[in-house]
Amino acid sequence: MYSPRISLDQWRSLNAVVESGGYAQAAALLNRSQSSISYHIARLQDLLGIEVFRIVGRKAKLTEHGEVLYRRSQ
Repeated sequence: MYSPRISLDQWRSLNAVVESGGYAQAAALLNRSQSSISYHIARLQDLLGIEVFRIVGRKAKLTEHGEVLYRRSQ
């Protein structure tokens, strides 16, 4: 069975976006650029074939799949 490899940076980016509420805030929290956070999340979504976040206004909201991933990352 194929098990996708999620990098530690992707897990950290996921947690930071959830805990801070957005990509820009997560970038500041992790001392990285916003584009690197966006890239990690995009790669995670491509790797798993699911949508993790839905952008509502200026906030990133977890989808149902995203909530499961977030719980697993804890």
